Amino acid sequence: MKTFYYNLTLLFCLMSLPAFAEDDFSKEVVKETMLTPTLYMLEGAGGNITASIGSDGVFLVDDDFAQMADKLVAKLKELKGGVPRFIVNTHFHYDHTGGNEVFGSTATIIAATEVRDRLKTEQILWKKNHGPVPTKALPTLTFDGSLTLHLNDDDIKIMHFPHGHTDGDTVVFFTKGKVVSVGDLYFSGMYPIFHLEHRGSLDNFVRNIASVLKQTPDDAQIVPGHGPLSNKAALETYYQMILSSISTVRNGIKKGQTLEQIQKVGLSSKWESFSH
Repeated sequence: MKTFYYNLTLLFCLMSLPAFAEDDFSKEVVKETMLTPTLYMLEGAGGNITASIGSDGVFLVDDDFAQMADKLVAKLKELKGGVPRFIVNTHFHYDHTGGNEVFGSTATIIAATEVRDRLKTEQILWKKNHGPVPTKALPTLTFDGSLTLHLNDDDIKIMHFPHGHTDGDTVVFFTKGKVVSVGDLYFSGMYPIFHLEHRGSLDNFVRNIASVLKQTPDDAQIVPGHGPLSNKAALETYYQMILSSISTVRNGIKKGQTLEQIQKVGLSSKWESFSH
C-alpha cells in the first residue's frame, strides 16, 4: 500500500506543481474578486484568501506569506475593511499562514489543533527546513471537530477534515453567502497534492472531498487553495479525476509496472486540462 501512495503522490507532484513565490515579493499584488457584497476572494503570492468584510470587522480564511501583509491590509482597506479581527488557517503550510506573524498580535487566529502543533515545531516542506514560528504567530483558538462564528450577517461554519492534504485541513462554509473555502484540498484546474510526511492520506483526501461536495449547495462559489475561483460542478470533476487517477495507478501496479512506466503512460487524456 505504501508503494501505491508513493507512486500516486509522485505522479501528481511531477505532473502539476503549484507555483510558489520567490524571495522577491516586490512585484506581487493582491487581486480581488467580489463574491457577494461582503465576501471576496483575494489572490496574492501564496494560497488564495477568502475575506468577509462587514460591520463586525474583517474575517479571513488564510493570510498568505508574511511579506504580503502590508499589501493585504491595503487591499482590505480599499474594500472598506481593515486589519483582520479573525483569521482561520486551513492548514499549516507557510504560504497560507505567513501573515499570522504580522496579524497575530491583534487578530484571533483559529485552526485545527494539528496546525498549532506543527507551527510550534520544526517542519520540513518541499525539502526545506522551517523552524518554529514566533509565539504571536500561533493559533490562539484551536478545535478538533467544528465550530460556528456568527459574523457580518453570516453563519460561518468551520470544519476540520483531517488527514487529507495534511493532518490539519479545515474547510470554511459561509452558509448565507453560499461560498465554500476549501484550502489545499482543492487545487483548481490542477492535479492534487497530499503530503504523507504531514500525515496526509489519499483515502481520506477522497472521502473529505466527497463530504465537502455533499455539504455544498449546487449554486455555491468555491474558493480553492490555489487556482481560479470555482464551483461545485468543477469540484465534482476534480473529484472524479482523482478517482480515475487512483484506478490508473492501481491497475499499473497490478500489471507490475514501475513508477517510470506508469508516468510514461500517464493519466487519461480526459484529464489533460489539469496538467496546465
